[in-house]
Amino acid sequence: MKRIEMAGQHLREADGVAGVLAAGWEIFELIGALAAACAEQAADLYPAFMFARSAAAAGRNAIAFAPSAPAIDAATAEGLKFPADDVSEVADALAGLASALSARLQATAQLAADNGDRTACQNAARDADRIGELLAGSR
Repeated sequence: MKRIEMAGQHLREADGVAGVLAAGWEIFELIGALAAACAEQAADLYPAFMFARSAAAAGRNAIAFAPSAPAIDAATAEGLKFPADDVSEVADALAGLASALSARLQATAQLAADNGDRTACQNAARDADRIGELLAGSR
């Protein structure tokens, strides 16, 4: 849960289009890694986690095409282990993080001067919304 909290803090502190895109990349990487780890631990949530993982990859890819996307460290979530927390709690925390990311990306899309950045933010926000829908209330 600490990594989720840290990613949320990074998102809150992100400045400008490039900063939000970098935070979004980090969050999508984290969601993808945690979804893969959690899917194996809860058979009833396996589909939700795997679809969330797919949406996280799509969101990350949308950000990769943004003209203002900074150089990203591809190893952001590499080596992430299954969290000791309850899988349902992790799902809820990821849903909340995805919701916050979506709101921030939507706001950033409105401020982006470049059409490519606007489109990337809008597409990534839709992917974040999808993650939130999949993982919210998964108890």
